[in-house]
Amino acid sequence: MAKNTPATYEEYSDIKFAPGVPQARKAVWTWLPLLYLLISDSFYLRTYDSAQVKITLLQMGGFSLLGMWLGLLILEGRKAFRSSDFVFLAPFFAYLAYMLVGFVRLPYPGPSIDDLVRYTIYMSVGLIVIREFGQAAIERLTKVLLIAAYVAVLYGLVQFIDTRFFPPKEVGPGLDPFVWRGAFTKRIFSTYGNPNFFGNFLVLILPIAVTQFMKTRSVYLLPLIFLDLLCLYGTQTKGAWLGFGISFFIFAVFYAYFFLRERLKIGKTAFLAIASLFPLTAVGVVYHFGNPSSYNFRIATWLSTWEIIETKPLIGLGVDAFMVTYPAYRRPVIFHIEGKHNTETDHAENEHLEQWMDNGLLGFGLYLWLIIFVLTIGLRGMGTLTANLKGARPPPTAYDLLGYITALLGMLIHNFVDVSMRFVSSGVFLGLLPAVIINLARGQALWEVHYKGEPAQEEPPVPAGPRTWLLWSARVLLAAAVAALFYIIVTQFSELQGPLRNHQGGGEALQWFIAWTVLLVCAGFVAWSYLKIAFTGRSVLAALVMAVSLAPVWYFWGWFRADVYHNMAIFFSKQGRWDDALSYYQRVHALNPYFIMPYYFTGNVFNDRLNMTKQYRPEWGDKGGEPRDDYERAMDSYEHVRAMAPNYVQMHHQVGLLYMKMHDHLRAQGREKEAQDFLDRALARFALYENLDPVFPFNYYRKAQIYMSRRQYEAAEREYLNNINAWKCHVEDHKHEAPEAYTNLGNLYYMMGRPRDAAENYAAALKLDPSFEPALRNYQALTGRRSP
Repeated sequence: MAKNTPATYEEYSDIKFAPGVPQARKAVWTWLPLLYLLISDSFYLRTYDSAQVKITLLQMGGFSLLGMWLGLLILEGRKAFRSSDFVFLAPFFAYLAYMLVGFVRLPYPGPSIDDLVRYTIYMSVGLIVIREFGQAAIERLTKVLLIAAYVAVLYGLVQFIDTRFFPPKEVGPGLDPFVWRGAFTKRIFSTYGNPNFFGNFLVLILPIAVTQFMKTRSVYLLPLIFLDLLCLYGTQTKGAWLGFGISFFIFAVFYAYFFLRERLKIGKTAFLAIASLFPLTAVGVVYHFGNPSSYNFRIATWLSTWEIIETKPLIGLGVDAFMVTYPAYRRPVIFHIEGKHNTETDHAENEHLEQWMDNGLLGFGLYLWLIIFVLTIGLRGMGTLTANLKGARPPPTAYDLLGYITALLGMLIHNFVDVSMRFVSSGVFLGLLPAVIINLARGQALWEVHYKGEPAQEEPPVPAGPRTWLLWSARVLLAAAVAALFYIIVTQFSELQGPLRNHQGGGEALQWFIAWTVLLVCAGFVAWSYLKIAFTGRSVLAALVMAVSLAPVWYFWGWFRADVYHNMAIFFSKQGRWDDALSYYQRVHALNPYFIMPYYFTGNVFNDRLNMTKQYRPEWGDKGGEPRDDYERAMDSYEHVRAMAPNYVQMHHQVGLLYMKMHDHLRAQGREKEAQDFLDRALARFALYENLDPVFPFNYYRKAQIYMSRRQYEAAEREYLNNINAWKCHVEDHKHEAPEAYTNLGNLYYMMGRPRDAAENYAAALKLDPSFEPALRNYQALTGRRSP
């Protein structure tokens, strides 16, 4: 166990590999580390989500990596796997299989496709690393990860200096050239677009950097370690600080136990006490500097998540079910903490709790199996490497294992209070770190085991006859698919980018050049690798499988374009250019039909505009030559939302508003009975939304407005009082007092012929805001006085 075996072909020079195998394996060795560097350090600010490029790199890069690897497995034939391999692969396969079963069970699978793809690639990366990455390949991978860390912390340093020594964005220019400068005030976020995600990366990469320094004594790693700590401070992410403190404790304990057990000059109890100062200090710092609202938000979210778990504790709800399910369980306090109502909470603020919610005890058990299995192998390997040293220096692999094990545990600990692992920038390490630990502990990749002791084999003869024709047909088909996809991506990216003259300012121009460079390098490398594997290999099936793997690459390229178009649609919406906005929203729907937000925004555009003239406009989503009005278009958009996420944001309230507008439209035409029917529908939708968000005052106001129009004053009074008394918050002495709430109730009492009650409520409004004009005007008209 745990030998130093180079992952190169020199040791196997006496073995003739099947044609194409060396080329395929080298492509995998190159592309996987490069992909991780790009995911860590890429951002693109023309998309709606600045981190969308990381998602796209995972999707497109991940499927192209799978294409190369599957081609390699086919070329190796019977040497691809042995039954003994599955001892190490089983946890990854089992977890992935359960994830797929959970997806099939989902009642609303559309929004979960993204997460399903992510976890498929995460686990596939684990399988690829275990089978293909020996010591030398892992060494190169580690160097690339450190380069990625250097890029991230250097840009983090730029942000640190910019936010502390330069004027704010609104006042003047600074050191950070990009448009998102100061997006989190003084908190730095580097290439990750979010301080929490950046903090998670810093926590997991720090022990790897430290152990590489301990292994190599390279002075080039000292600035990286210092900048990592500086950036960790600059993120102001309390969860990451906590993860750092605890991971430092774990690092110290492992180092003392495995590396210093023969030389430790203090007692174990004393050492543990000293080491415990770091996590205790981290807890104290987090408690002292933390934001109470952040604690309350997490606790409330965890309680709601636990209630969701209780609905299906054994089998779970299915992968990424939180976003769709959570609105029905969200506690009212969340709206008070956020101060907003048009937001969504996508995750549970605790990765391990959400794993249980998604996968139930069965799937959560597989998740824990994977973690415990990897840690057991890793710690045993480290024990073997450091046994009987007798004062000698431990082998280099022992330091690698210490770094990667601590990195994995640091990430897992941080995610007890965070959601970073649910996002690509951190989630990619879920499969990578365990796989690297397994291979470091074993000392070799599975492919190396397969070829050890093998006699030299003759190179297969060149196929003749029909098989040659089939082989070349498959090669030409793959080459055509590669060329077509390369051309499509480059031309469409040119459209998304626009000419350089449109990018004003240093940051925009710089990103224009970087984006083109990254795209051409990635697309060129993948295209060259696919063709090299196919034309050096002699397998029809390998060429065909690689050609098929380009289909999801092309499909998810559409998701990237959709995110850019979504950003453009929002831009046009803010300018009131409805036709342009709607045209781009339709492009988004066509490219990514599972992207919920554009359907919701499209419905809101039609709802706000509400042109009731029937006309046929395909660019607005009309189909089959059938003319529609904006009411029909809005309802169609909202129903698309409801079909994917039945309680999405404020969808029910927006539909209620649409029904109220239809009431006004029909009443103006003298169709009173139909108009009243729409008011009934509006009340039903407002009632649905009240169950989801009992804090939103306008929901009560509009219900009261409907009752007042029907002269049902007691029902209207009930709605106003329910709002003020916070009747569904179930908190003693808690009220939703606002000048507008008391003024509306005062107006109702005046209509009911209760002037004293009206005056008391106007006075209550003025007590909260003496300058509130509607209450001031009505109170003066009713009492003759300007103030209570």
